[in-house]
Amino acid sequence: MRRVGWLSSYCCALYAFLYVPLAVMVAFSFNDARRNVVWKGFTLKWYGQLFHNADLLGSLATTVKIALVASVLATLLGLLSSYAMTRHPAFRGRQAYAGLMNIPLMMPEIVMGVGLLSFYVRASIPLNFWTLSFAHALIALPFSASSIRARLLSLKDARLEDAAQDLGATEWQAFVKITLPLARPALVSGALLAFTVSFEDFVTSFFIAGIGITTMPIQIYSMMKFGISPEMNALATCLLAVTAVALLVQRRLTPEDHP
Repeated sequence: MRRVGWLSSYCCALYAFLYVPLAVMVAFSFNDARRNVVWKGFTLKWYGQLFHNADLLGSLATTVKIALVASVLATLLGLLSSYAMTRHPAFRGRQAYAGLMNIPLMMPEIVMGVGLLSFYVRASIPLNFWTLSFAHALIALPFSASSIRARLLSLKDARLEDAAQDLGATEWQAFVKITLPLARPALVSGALLAFTVSFEDFVTSFFIAGIGITTMPIQIYSMMKFGISPEMNALATCLLAVTAVALLVQRRLTPEDHP
């Protein structure tokens, strides 16, 4: 009983450490004061100012577009690479390929940013929306690929795909009609992970973003030089609400497997 009590206390302290700052942020997004020091009353004016802040909304739109492109690319590449590694035993160097794919997870992001910037400059590739999207896709690829690969490995050694091909289906037909539906939970999870990684990226965006491309993390960084504005709390609260809705949608689209 004493051990259970200690575990309960530990869990409560951990959740408080994680979520109390979020609760304070949400509360002060409704505070009728410019400084987040004392509570002066309830107001929605910061949300009104947020939706009239053209620079912040523009950077948010740019960030969402880049994250969508990066998540689609990362999910597609992760699916193809995972399928090759799990369904083709003759594929030589699978372990080395998997290790190379995980390098972005272990490499400091500043090294990745400087390396990509050097590559684009040496290749005379102008920095623009697409170069930043490709860079984000590279960073997000290990997250989506690991999720998809784990799902494909759990599909009972591809016996369903083999049975479909024994009944006359081609490998492509088995992939489309059997593998893709079964891998849908991992595809959704991998895409959401890739979107999140791209959405919150700052270091790589700071190096790769070209002229006229300002992501939301960069915009917030520039605004932080003048202090924390309640508009930032309002924006973070809106993003938190969107994240909660996305998690609910994911739960509906990826039901738990039953034995």
